[in-house]
Amino acid sequence: MAPKIQKAFTPKRGRPDAKQVAAIDEAILSTASRMFLESGYDAVAMENIATATGVSKGTLYARYPSKEALFTKVIQDRVDRWSTASAQEDYLLTDDIGERLYHHARTIARSFLQTDVQAFKRLTLAYRDRFPELAKALYEAGYIYIVQLISRDIQDAARRDGIPVRNPDVIARLFVSTISGWELQESSAGPVPEEDILKAARDTVDLFMAARTSW
Repeated sequence: MAPKIQKAFTPKRGRPDAKQVAAIDEAILSTASRMFLESGYDAVAMENIATATGVSKGTLYARYPSKEALFTKVIQDRVDRWSTASAQEDYLLTDDIGERLYHHARTIARSFLQTDVQAFKRLTLAYRDRFPELAKALYEAGYIYIVQLISRDIQDAARRDGIPVRNPDVIARLFVSTISGWELQESSAGPVPEEDILKAARDTVDLFMAARTSW
């Protein structure tokens, strides 16, 4: 006897209200996310997602006319969540550029420890040729987003501290790439402990701050 599928959503009788519509959307995206990560894009059918979610195929197709549209929404939804989460502690920052750089470095470093972030990154890159717009969205919401934040912080600090800066965008890109590149190389031999990642982030900040007059 086949195991019973645990549905993510239990529909109510009658026309759904706004709260129930939101719950349906959340259930669909959550279920689709899990199934795409577990099985890959090609192995998952819309019918499977509808069954696992607990909605009809008509309900699913009314919201997402194709699997491509659903996959796109899943990635976009995750990117939005990560961007919101990474900005939650921004209000705690002071004007000190070293402190701000370390805040950004920690944000980058901790993203390496979030399994869902890394899993979706691998999934998106695996289908980059078929869904170039998704790879671009991840690139812009991840890499470019943090680069622009750091570049603005560098420019603001230059004006505030009276220390000229020539290439804020280049420095920001090198800063992010240094941390990301370190993790990429070190993790090739196995998982890297959190304390090592955070120490590398701190060391990167110290190195860049020591060379501030060359920015």
